[in-house]
Amino acid sequence: MEKAIEVLRSQETPKYAQVAREFNLSRHTLMRRFKGETLPRAVAASIHLKALTTAQEHELIRHLNQLSDRGIPPTAQITENIVEEILKRPVGRNWVHRFCNRYRDELRSVYLRAIDHSRQVADNSKHFEHYFTHVCHLLDLIIFHCC
Repeated sequence: MEKAIEVLRSQETPKYAQVAREFNLSRHTLMRRFKGETLPRAVAASIHLKALTTAQEHELIRHLNQLSDRGIPPTAQITENIVEEILKRPVGRNWVHRFCNRYRDELRSVYLRAIDHSRQVADNSKHFEHYFTHVCHLLDLIIFHCC
């Protein structure tokens, strides 16, 4: 579609039917898009379906990363507060989670990234309990032998 629009722009008088056949597109769709009556799907979704536009989301990512770089890594609650301040209305309860999943490669805050499975298993309290039980048992043995 973008290449077809470029061809139309290069023509003195746009020949919609000819360009539509050349690129295997609907003539009416090409004409509406060229005249600006319709938008590409990604742009329309950004404007009508998402809470923040794509540009706002990228600016939010930049701001969150700046906070992380300054040593104030934002939490999900801080992120939610920032977004609600921008929108002047509350967001859905899973909005921040979905946002973080969409941009996980770009976000630098450790509090906004999901914990990976191996680390989640390692952080299991049963492991800590076993370790400290073992250490206490060893300390009891050492104290018993010393006295």
